[in-house]
Amino acid sequence: MHLPQEKPMDAGSVAYQKVNKEWLATCRILLGREVGGLSEYSGWLSSLSDRFFVRKSSLSRKEVVFGSDAYCPGAGIISFDEVDFTRRFEPISINDTKDIDSLLSAVRERAFYCGNIIIGNSRFVESGSGVTDSFYVYRSVKVSGSKNVAYSQYLRLCECMFGVNEGGSSKFCIRGAAHYFNQRSLELWGGGNCSDCYFSYGVDDCKDCMFCFNMVGKSHAIGNCALPKEKYLAIKRKLLGEIAEELEKNKGLPSLVDIVSKCDDPITEVSLLLKGKAPPFHDEHDMGKIEQAFSETTRVLLGKPLSGIDRYAAWLSRVNPVPIPAKSAASGIVVQTANYPCMAPLPKDRLLTLEEGRKLGELSAISAAQAEKLSFAEAHKSISRLAFFPPERRIGSFRNLPDCCWGASASDSYKVIVAGLCKHCAYSTWPRSSDHLAGCGMVYESEFSMRCHDSVEIKRCFEVDFGRQCSDCYYCHNVEGMQNALFCFNAKNLRYAVGNAEVGKERFGDAKKMLQGYLLEQLEKKKDVPLCIFNAACAGKI
Repeated sequence: MHLPQEKPMDAGSVAYQKVNKEWLATCRILLGREVGGLSEYSGWLSSLSDRFFVRKSSLSRKEVVFGSDAYCPGAGIISFDEVDFTRRFEPISINDTKDIDSLLSAVRERAFYCGNIIIGNSRFVESGSGVTDSFYVYRSVKVSGSKNVAYSQYLRLCECMFGVNEGGSSKFCIRGAAHYFNQRSLELWGGGNCSDCYFSYGVDDCKDCMFCFNMVGKSHAIGNCALPKEKYLAIKRKLLGEIAEELEKNKGLPSLVDIVSKCDDPITEVSLLLKGKAPPFHDEHDMGKIEQAFSETTRVLLGKPLSGIDRYAAWLSRVNPVPIPAKSAASGIVVQTANYPCMAPLPKDRLLTLEEGRKLGELSAISAAQAEKLSFAEAHKSISRLAFFPPERRIGSFRNLPDCCWGASASDSYKVIVAGLCKHCAYSTWPRSSDHLAGCGMVYESEFSMRCHDSVEIKRCFEVDFGRQCSDCYYCHNVEGMQNALFCFNAKNLRYAVGNAEVGKERFGDAKKMLQGYLLEQLEKKKDVPLCIFNAACAGKI
């Protein structure tokens, strides 16, 4: 299934013209021919990228793009190019910092949620937000160091990506999820260091593969069956002709998951094939280290350590997705999946452990005769025994990652979807190169922070959204270079600031102490805090 087409917001824009040109070139590379303009495929390409939201500026009524829909209705909205970072506000009254309701009332008129955030060395970005150091980006969010991107999200160091949800160091890819160091792919899900792969899942170090699952280091394969190069290329040409014809006719293609949904149920056969052959990997589960890190983080941020991290689960996971337990279809062993773009669509009756998936990829393949007869329309009839989806991965060194989905050079972390180069993180989505985080989403190169989102290089921060190079900030949005700040919105380079105004160290300390007291009271009594950065700007008391 794919969404209806959308008319490009400005088909004559420089951004659209350039990405459309690259789309046509990418289709020639992947399909052997062009299939029509980019705008004809907008519904299909955008159906994997669910983080694109548009609201109206409170100042100009222009459209403002956000990468999240968590901001409360009724809040002030502003476009990044409408922000006056040089504006200076009068300090709020000392009486307004004596309790949380007074403080919120005093700062609310200064609080606007900002979209259309385009920073760094970026040019020719249309309908995007969270874009850094990128060129020619169209209807995409959370893109850095990339160029020629459309209908995508969560990309870093990528080029010519269309309808891709999460990727790094990849190029010439159409529709897919979780791409890392990949080139030339169509409907590739969860692939790493691969090239020329189509309609495949969980493949690593592979090239020239179609309808392959959970393979490592293979090439020229159809349905996990390795073929002589010339035979593979002949079958590939035939299949690409069928794919291009259907794509042009229907302005979209069934996803890999759509195709697998039509497969027969082979679970009995697969369970017998795997029985006793895929023991789970061994990893210590030391919750003591997790609890210690949580206590240290709360002590730093709140002035008092809290314990029993799972008692705060609902609060820590309210905004950011975290791992969800499921079961292997073959063995019943618990695996961790998530309501995360590249995992949520996976069929729950076809999940396996990582070891089961790898073993199945080794043991099961279609025959060469089946590969020669395979057609795109009937592919589901041949791949039923292969098409299983381990939601977990482990890469490089790892240690003590209980209830985590992906782990890459990470340790002592708990309930993290993508734990990359991190340690002491919990209930988080993607804490990359970070230490001592809890309840965070997409926070990189940071430490000792809680409930923060889409931020880079932050330290000792609490409820910060889109912060960059900040420390000791609480309830701040779209801030950069801030030190010791409370309830600041769309501000830069302030010290000891409350509500976008510098108030001095002593008054700031009093306000921070009051806020910490409120947070501790809520967490100790309710294990929850109703106030968050996404509702702090709304009218009415908490």
